Amino acid sequence: MIELNWTFFVQIFNFLLLMFILNKILYKPILKVLDERDARIVGGQEKAKKLLEESQSILKSYNDKLYSAKIDAMTVKNTSRKQAVDQANMIIEDARRNAETIVLNVQKEMAEEIERVKKELEPELGVMAGTIAQQILGRKVA
Repeated sequence: MIELNWTFFVQIFNFLLLMFILNKILYKPILKVLDERDARIVGGQEKAKKLLEESQSILKSYNDKLYSAKIDAMTVKNTSRKQAVDQANMIIEDARRNAETIVLNVQKEMAEEIERVKKELEPELGVMAGTIAQQILGRKVA
């Protein structure tokens, strides 16, 4: 059997004293360093997660603004193109009207000139017809 004598109690006391000293000198500082490291790691992970969410939010905002700017640019482009086409159509229509007016004026002037020439040549028509007939027939026509 086991005898309980004073050496046993001394060894228990030494063991407890050693455990107390090791706890104060070794275990608590190591546990403190490990806890601090865990806290820094967790804090860093949370900070990284927050920065990632913030960067994703900024990227989404940037993409939304870029999309909006593209839509606005296309709207301005389409509006400008429509205005240019409308203006070109108006210019073409004005040119067509002007051309029609010019053609009508020229036709009117030509008709007036033809009438004037007919009136000028009408008295001479008989003389010209006689001269042409003489030249064709080779003799004098009465």
